[in-house]
Parts: sequence; C-alpha cells; structure tokens
Amino acid sequence: MDIAVIGCGYVGLVSGVCLASLGHKVIAVDVDEARVKSLREGIVPIYEPGLSEMIKNEVANGRLSFDTDSVRAARESSTIFLAVGTPPAKGGGYDLTYLYTAAEQAAKNANGPKTLVIKSTVNPGTGSKLAKLVAKASTHRIEVVNNPEFLREGTAIQDFMQPDRIVFGAASAEGIATLREIYQPLIDKGFAIFSMSRESAEMTKFAANAMLAMRISFMNELSQLAQTIGADIESVRVGIGTDARIGPGFLKAGVGYGGSCFPKDVQALVHQMKTIGVEPLLLSGIEQVNFRQKMTYAKNILDALKGIENPAVALWGLAFKSDTDDVREAPAFDIIRALLEGGATIKAYDPQAMENIKKVVGNKITYAKGVADATAGADAIAVITDWPEFITQDWGKIAKLMKGKHVFDGRNCLASGKVSAAGLHYHAIGRPELKPGEGRPGSMGIVSAG
Repeated sequence: MDIAVIGCGYVGLVSGVCLASLGHKVIAVDVDEARVKSLREGIVPIYEPGLSEMIKNEVANGRLSFDTDSVRAARESSTIFLAVGTPPAKGGGYDLTYLYTAAEQAAKNANGPKTLVIKSTVNPGTGSKLAKLVAKASTHRIEVVNNPEFLREGTAIQDFMQPDRIVFGAASAEGIATLREIYQPLIDKGFAIFSMSRESAEMTKFAANAMLAMRISFMNELSQLAQTIGADIESVRVGIGTDARIGPGFLKAGVGYGGSCFPKDVQALVHQMKTIGVEPLLLSGIEQVNFRQKMTYAKNILDALKGIENPAVALWGLAFKSDTDDVREAPAFDIIRALLEGGATIKAYDPQAMENIKKVVGNKITYAKGVADATAGADAIAVITDWPEFITQDWGKIAKLMKGKHVFDGRNCLASGKVSAAGLHYHAIGRPELKPGEGRPGSMGIVSAG
C-alpha cells in the first residue's frame, strides 16, 4: 500500500519506518526543510535505539522516502497518517491547529478516495469533527479513522512491531478494512486487534496514559508515608505487584513522571472532564502528587546540605527516562529550578539529553563531560534518570571524587549496599536511609526489593 505520514516527529518517524518495514511504500513528510534534509542524509534528529539503522535500511530498500511536499504525498498515497504535533492549548486541552490544517490540506488535494488515519493524540470526539471538516473540503470520499499509538520512548520500535494490542477506531466497515490491510503482517503473527468506534479509540489512548500516570503517582504518594514510618516502598511494590489483580507495571516510586504523553494527556483529560461539568477529583490528584514529588525530592537534598556554603550538586540524568534524549516535561526542570532557588550550584550530565536541556536551561547550570566530571567536588549526587551507566558505577571511585557524602537515588535504581559501603549516605524514595557502612536488612528474602 502507498502511505503518506504527515509529521516527522517522534511518532511520525517511528510509525513511518515501521510501516515501511511491514512492506508498504511510505513517504514521510514534514514542513521543516532542515529536518527533511537531515533525514535524507541519514541524520536522525531524535535518539531512539535502533531507529537510525532501521531508517537507513528502509531507505536503501526503496520503501521509505522523505519530502516536504505534502500535496504530492497526499496525491500519491491512498492512506495518509496524520502524526503532527498536538501541543497543550493555553485554555486547556489540545491545540489541534496543525492537525486540522494537515487534514484539510490532504482533503483539498485528494485526487480520489482517501483514508486519513489519526495517529496524533487528540481529545475524544475529534475524529467526528475532522470527518465533517474534510467532507466539506473534498468532492472525494475521505474516510477518517483513529489508530492511537502506544509507543514507549526507548522501546518504540519493539512496541510497534510486537504490540500488546492494536486499536482501530472507525465509523464504517471500510475504515476498519483499510486498517486491517495495513496491519495484516502483524495480524498474521497473532497480535491482538481491537476494533471500536472512533470515540472509544480516542478515549482508550487517554485512559491508558492516565491509568499509568495514576499508578506512578499512587506509589509516589505512598512513598512519603513509607519514608516517615520506616517502611520500604520497594518491598511494598513487590508485595502488591505480585497480586494478579494489580500486576507489577508502573508501580515504581521515583521523582515523578514526565515526557510528551503523561503530563499533557492527564491535563487534557482533566480539562475535558471539567467542560462537561464533572469535577475530575482522581485525575486532578495525579498531577498534584507528581509535582509534590519533585518538590519533596529537591527539598530533601537542600535539607541535607544545610550549613554548607555554596553547596554543589551533581545531577545525574536530565532526560525524562533512560534510552531517550527527550526532555519534554522532564522532572529535571522543576528539580533544577528548586535547587537553584535553594542556593545550590549544579553540574549535570546525561548521555543523550544535554543539548536539549541547554536549549531551555541555558547557562544556569554547568554541563559535564561525563559522570566523573559532574561528580568531582560535589556535596551531593542527585540521580534523576536511571541510565545503565549510572547504575553500574564503581562507588569507591565515586566517593573519592566527592567533597560530601550524600547520594539521592531518585529512581531507586542503585545498589544501596554498595553506595553505603563506599562510605556514602544513601537516600532513596520511600526507603529507609542508609548511613555510611550500613547494610539493607536482608530478612525479606526478596531479591528485587534489595
């Protein structure tokens, strides 16, 4: 099938290359000429494991190309995926300007029947509004369907090619048939397909992200109780996660969630609930807990450094999660602001996200060349992102680089015993603190909670 993907951002790039790998001929379009030029030269503007190599392979195979001409792409393609940005609107919800513009342009330039596949995250009900818009803009039949993405940054290719489920949202049998044709290679492999109305598909995307964000905030709220009474939130996580009714996913306490989806999707859902006159008590709490978690983490660091003149903090990690260079809504931003306001100086390092943070934070902090550079002379280490290279550090060497003795594990990812054995004071999220030389109680018999 000939497919156009409008938008070469994160979702558009991953979707485009994966659709090409399924055997379709894909034209990926973006209005940013510099981005398209870079992609044609094999330079990928985002970091996603395996994406660069996969793009090169599909371009070489002749199944994937990049262009700025959306008119040509729409005319040459029977199906058009809309993967443009839907940023938060000032008054709440999403700004759908780019989506409506792209859809209307595709409809106006259609030279025959077309199917528009909404891949962008949208408010429930958007597909129906879009269908009315394109019907007025074209004399041809324009089918509008929804195919929400459930891609996790860092494992996006695997999530597309080996999905938990694929959701089709359409208002007609023809729309469902087109989506089935596109995804037939995955259907043949036995991956689950669920067909539903457009509104249900749109809401499924919202509900999934809100649920995952809620689980994170739930554990983060409990972590504050655990910290106070001396319980270990990691043991609690294992204890409830093994319950088949609950499951282990997204129950890890930390400094809070970030990224391109959870924050804006929860906020948009809160906004939409309010517009229909329903106060979203639970959903509003998710946001509040997430912000408080970041502020509590920063306060704990500043409290530990009281009395130190010009305290220096080594910030390990800036991306909102490991295996990505994405810093959108990253917890690091609020933590950096709070630490600077508290009088600390910051030297930060991240394997992939340094340039993206610089665009926002500028020269308010110092940027290190590596872990050792960031840590040298620091009074405290703040682990914000659980990159593998942070987890496998030699803590004896790290301790010698530091001026102080405090390590704040914002992801509960470090081997606490090794940190304390190196003569450092280990602070975690919702776990008893370990003073230098102390070990974690071993009577639980739970390896994953240690």
